[in-house]
Amino acid sequence: MARGAPVLQRAGGHLRQFLQCLDAVAVGTVASSYLGGDVCGHDSTGTHGGGLGGGFRPGRRIRWWLTTIAPDLRRRQGLPKPHTPAQAQEIWANLEQGRWLGLLPWIKIVDYLPQHLAEFVEDWLRHPNRRPWRLDEVHQEIEVPNLDFSGWYDHCGGTMANLKLMQQHARTDAARDQTKLIITPDNHGGTGKRKLGEIDYGPQAEFDKNDIMLRWFDYWLRGVANGMDREPACKYFVMGSLEWKSADTWPPDGIIGTTYYLHSNGVANPINSSGTLNTEAPALEVTDSYTYDPVDPMPTLWGCDLFTLPSNRRLVEHRPDILYYLTPALVEEVEIVGYPKVVLYASSSAVDTDFFARLVDNDPKGPAIEVCYGMVRARHRNSLEVEELIESGTVYEFRIKLGPTAC
Repeated sequence: MARGAPVLQRAGGHLRQFLQCLDAVAVGTVASSYLGGDVCGHDSTGTHGGGLGGGFRPGRRIRWWLTTIAPDLRRRQGLPKPHTPAQAQEIWANLEQGRWLGLLPWIKIVDYLPQHLAEFVEDWLRHPNRRPWRLDEVHQEIEVPNLDFSGWYDHCGGTMANLKLMQQHARTDAARDQTKLIITPDNHGGTGKRKLGEIDYGPQAEFDKNDIMLRWFDYWLRGVANGMDREPACKYFVMGSLEWKSADTWPPDGIIGTTYYLHSNGVANPINSSGTLNTEAPALEVTDSYTYDPVDPMPTLWGCDLFTLPSNRRLVEHRPDILYYLTPALVEEVEIVGYPKVVLYASSSAVDTDFFARLVDNDPKGPAIEVCYGMVRARHRNSLEVEELIESGTVYEFRIKLGPTAC
């Protein structure tokens, strides 16, 4: 008697194959991007690995609601057009994009969404600290191995944490020992191509994603001895050296941490008079400051695409609300793997604000490409579940976890 059947779950663009036994053969799909896209940036602790703890990306999220989910609901509810994503995309691109992105406060978007979607969005916006998917609490219920794909520029890259959590907590030996993770130089739903945006990672970055999935199914569903069980738990592409590496888990064991310190003479903007970043512990340092205007927020440079592309930070170097800290020119290769962290000591005149930290590959004669980023909302500095406003002028410690990378 079968205890379960193979289930193929596509969760936010990441492919997971669950197999409990072969006594029954049935494959089903669950498309969870509609909801999952709003929460999959959370890692297992409820914080964000390069995500937006307590915040969200309006350029992507509002567009997703209006052009992907809303049209079909409008058709079903007998509301006026648009009734298809193509119709909605045309309206977004040619008429209303600026209107929606300039809408404040965000909660007003609820008034323009069809029923059911409006209720979901309102609940989500009013409770940004809610964790709908408590994946760290349910791994012990999983009996089957997973095959996961993600990428360094995947806005749902927080799901990479599933590998270690499966290895630690999954119910069966097969689920613990045979879950696999492949991390590519790509964004959400990557297809194995060598180029992302304007960056070409070379022919070695290419891989046949369909072939890997077919090998996975052949092994688990058809019993084909194709060596899938001997593949490493984690394969990841290093963007600096342009090579694939393997590890027993993610992030890899044995990473040697190096601490860099921020230094400045009090003028860390513009970039040509920036502060410095090196391994020397600070002595007596002066304070850097900037003025943030919520009416003129810092552009993300994520662009109009639904999926993230590597951005060139040169485009915002004219702005006064950025502080720069640069290392000396590197004379030897430095490989960064895992989740960089920033410990920031800062105060604000506001009771709540956001601090972003970005790791950028700065070519003095070329672009300044964002490698990864992270943010902290002041009131969620200690926990996503707890809100603690700050006092004006008081210095607090903020820990910012940047997104995953290998560069």
